[in-house]
Amino acid sequence: MRIIYSLNTYPVANNRWNMGNRFDDTIYMTAGSILHTHMWYKDITLYIDPIGYEYLSGLPCRVVKVDFKQDLELWMEPKLYAIENQREPFVHVDTDIFIKQPIEFEFEKVIVERKDIGYYCYEPLIKFFDDYCKNLPLWDSTIPYAWSCGVIGFKDFALRDEFLSFYRILKGILSDHRKEYDAFIDDYRGYLEIALLLEQYNLTSMLKVIGIAPTVLIPGDTIQEQSRYANNLGYTHLLGASKYHPKNIDKIKRLMYIKFADQYKSIQDRLENTIIGSL
Repeated sequence: MRIIYSLNTYPVANNRWNMGNRFDDTIYMTAGSILHTHMWYKDITLYIDPIGYEYLSGLPCRVVKVDFKQDLELWMEPKLYAIENQREPFVHVDTDIFIKQPIEFEFEKVIVERKDIGYYCYEPLIKFFDDYCKNLPLWDSTIPYAWSCGVIGFKDFALRDEFLSFYRILKGILSDHRKEYDAFIDDYRGYLEIALLLEQYNLTSMLKVIGIAPTVLIPGDTIQEQSRYANNLGYTHLLGASKYHPKNIDKIKRLMYIKFADQYKSIQDRLENTIIGSL
């Protein structure tokens, strides 16, 4: 199975999620993720922006430099670029995932990571988009969950193309109703992540309407069930802001130092001799 990664360092260096400049942490994390995956799989490609390329081009995989758009809001678009550019079956793995033993990525048409049960993150956005999407053939606003795309892969390329097409339709609706969306966000009390709807609920709705059940890598209807299964599988996903907790960053660096000392030293030297972002 071909494994692909993607990274645009612009959002993480420019206060994504109001977390400041996380460029260095993300470089270490991406390197650690890919180096662990490389222990089990050799057909790996990373699609990365020119700045990130300068730090990760020495990884033991294909590293493809891409001029991604500098967009804080649609930070997941590099993943869609990578997905669109595949010509054989693949699995995309997010850069905050660590595969600690071989996993058999067996699926028929499409694979997803798990069921994201945090419906409260989606519900307000679904209600907003429902006003503009009711007549879309692939839109279903009644689904009380979404498929997490921390891992997403396709063997059915017609399905892949449908997913990308529906994404562009939803993105167009966001653009056409930008003023209404901005007013909605201003009035909303809390944080909403539009990427969750455009990527993950997009896929969920499309699959439900078409009538395709994806293969699910991490089964379970609760976080506890999913965590137990992931641990047995040798799989760790540092969800959301948890990836930048100091203890997790320290552990990533320590593991890299122990397991991949040469790569760790090379990246450390580059990071310590450059500045990314504003002072």
